[in-house]
Amino acid sequence: MFTLLTVLTFLPLLGAVILFFVPRESRSLIRAVAFLATLGSLVLALVAFAGFQSGSPDMQYTVNKEWIHISNAFLDKSLAISYNMGIDGLSMPLVLLTAMTSVLAVVASWRIEKRAKEYFIWFLILVTGMFGVFTALDLFLFFLFLEMTLIPMYFLLAIWGGERRGPVAVKFLIYRGLASVGILIAFIGLAYQAANATGTITLDVLQIAQTFKQAGADVISTGMRQGLFLLLFLAILIEEAFVPFHTWLPDSHEQAPSAVSMVLGGVLVKIGAYVLLRVGVGVLPDAVQHYGTLIAALGVINIIYGALVAMVQNDWRRLLAFSTISHMGVFLIGLASLKPEGLQGAMFMIVSSGLLSGLLFFLTGAIYERTETLEIRELGGLSKPMPVLSGFLLAGALASLGLPGMSGFVSEILSFMGAFATFPKLAACGTLGIILGAVYLLWAMQRTTFGPVRAAREGIRDATALEYVPMVLFLAMIILIGVYPAILGDLVNQTLQSLVTRIGG
Repeated sequence: MFTLLTVLTFLPLLGAVILFFVPRESRSLIRAVAFLATLGSLVLALVAFAGFQSGSPDMQYTVNKEWIHISNAFLDKSLAISYNMGIDGLSMPLVLLTAMTSVLAVVASWRIEKRAKEYFIWFLILVTGMFGVFTALDLFLFFLFLEMTLIPMYFLLAIWGGERRGPVAVKFLIYRGLASVGILIAFIGLAYQAANATGTITLDVLQIAQTFKQAGADVISTGMRQGLFLLLFLAILIEEAFVPFHTWLPDSHEQAPSAVSMVLGGVLVKIGAYVLLRVGVGVLPDAVQHYGTLIAALGVINIIYGALVAMVQNDWRRLLAFSTISHMGVFLIGLASLKPEGLQGAMFMIVSSGLLSGLLFFLTGAIYERTETLEIRELGGLSKPMPVLSGFLLAGALASLGLPGMSGFVSEILSFMGAFATFPKLAACGTLGIILGAVYLLWAMQRTTFGPVRAAREGIRDATALEYVPMVLFLAMIILIGVYPAILGDLVNQTLQSLVTRIGG
């Protein structure tokens, strides 16, 4: 039972339990426990990565124990729920991303003074939830972990957020709650339809995928498959903050502390994309193919709309939020192509967008600490008093707009290669977003780092030694994937190939 994945997933939760017994005045001890809990998970994630067999499409580090079994649970069908965990090429990169972002977000939270004990307890519970959604293979277990991310993030926004934290936290809760309901209904529908073939309602996603693959149209009709996919896709549009259900994301980023934004943009909003790959493509590939044009069109809308709205933002956090929406539009067109290169590009975009969000939200948080504003019109000339922070911000912006040699470039090239092969006209429209991305990011950089320095900011300090840690690590990973994409491609290729073989029955 105490397998590598179990310990990796629940170590942050153990840290949260330990913090209950630590006096709230012992802030140094509280931070140390949070850091060690997330660092321990990072070490275990690296151990898992070192032993991961990238040439195998199968689940690895698996644990599967029957948890709940009810005979005749519904219409003479038995119900089986298991503590079922494992990782493959889809989940291994996201486990690493979660582990890295979490420990660096703890570093970014070092100056949290307000109710530090409660902050780190909620934060560690959130981290366990994020690990859980990427390692759970039972849909019921996945849903429990998904809910474990919802409540902690609500409190992190509602207590430690900005001036409008209350309404924004409620808005986050409503949107993500609706998405959870939609995902749950879709999961129940998938499990029930699979049970028509097997006689047992199992929530094992791999068994469900195999049943859907083998079942004929007389057992699970084409209309039912397409209907279930549409329900799941609608829920993911909300979960992932795709247009037109995106409004909760810019508000949340604007009000969240920078460390919380790192986790929100770096990992939490990537869960919907993961579900779309794992369950959408994994279980219902023919439905994805059927609605491919619709998905690609929504992708293009997100690319262009996100970029256009980012151009008129005056707050760095809102600009980055809309930039993320634009990036995930690229994910959609790559996925909709169902081509190997397109799916690979979609996976690269999840990881790249996560790393970029972690870096850029950390940097904007560091700038806010010194200037007390992220209003672009109020900034200017920061490269003189803060050359290091400004330099990393420029590097992050260049990576975000897809500069060759950085992760964003590989993600966009692969996604558009797949999209051009399947939807050439839509893909051509989507490339407009790349041009717009360069315009708004370079415009924001020019207004932030160049020009005269305001007198009040003449003496502000540059990056501290502690701040170098997240900046260097995030940027190093962005460059590493950009110059050596095989480090990620080798991880995901076999799993994506196995998904492609499911298309067409």
